[in-house]
Amino acid sequence: MARTNIRPGLGLASRRLSIVGLADVTRDGGFGSIPPVLVVGTGMRILLALLLPALLSVAIAAPDPDPARFAKEIAAFDAAQAKSAPAKGGIVFTGSSSIRLLNLPKVFPGLKALNRGFGGSHISEVNHYLDRLVLRHAPSTVVFYCGGNDLWDKKSPDQVEEDFTEFRTRLFAKVPEAKLIVMAIRPSPARVSIREVEAAMNGRFKKAADADPRITYVAGSWDRFLEDAGKPEPELFVADGLHMSDAGYAIWKELLTPLLKVGTGVSR
Repeated sequence: MARTNIRPGLGLASRRLSIVGLADVTRDGGFGSIPPVLVVGTGMRILLALLLPALLSVAIAAPDPDPARFAKEIAAFDAAQAKSAPAKGGIVFTGSSSIRLLNLPKVFPGLKALNRGFGGSHISEVNHYLDRLVLRHAPSTVVFYCGGNDLWDKKSPDQVEEDFTEFRTRLFAKVPEAKLIVMAIRPSPARVSIREVEAAMNGRFKKAADADPRITYVAGSWDRFLEDAGKPEPELFVADGLHMSDAGYAIWKELLTPLLKVGTGVSR
């Protein structure tokens, strides 16, 4: 079919519509089957330029990983629960591999607490298993470290904050009087490339804590892992440059001990 150009002033029953100065639409009244010609004006181009970054950020939002990849680890927690169910109202540590690798009896001798960290998890995966990991224990205190893997896997701070909001909302709905201790995402030699994004996310954790007295944000989990020059301290990490060495966990011990009653299993 030959292309038909529709322009005003050619004897056709034309009408030209101006949409609040943003675009001009020319429509021919005599050819209803022919779509209108849209001419994007300067105002529309400016509007698109302003909206495009936001639209692209939504379009390229990183997907959540499949939580089934950690099904065996969660099943192991279920088995331990069935074998010897811990008393409710205690302390639960949860989050990603920095929690999973935390040797509670070694780092916090005498502390009655559960370790429910797993894999290299995202907050979305913690949320997926939240009932089994945390809520069924009705904890008095939750120590939380997660979000770094999310950012490394290209999730935006907006996505991570949304998942964290779900986490704390569900926790406080189940146990309104619970205390939530949020460890700042830790800078590491292996992830220097996302350090600014990590710092931005920590700002969002702090904002949540400032707005809710039940939440304590532990900034030292960021600050104390940096040299005077602003680079991560190498000796605080194992060979992979990501996970903490004993010296790194010693800093966590120093930061957390004042916030916990060692030996009682309840928050101070």
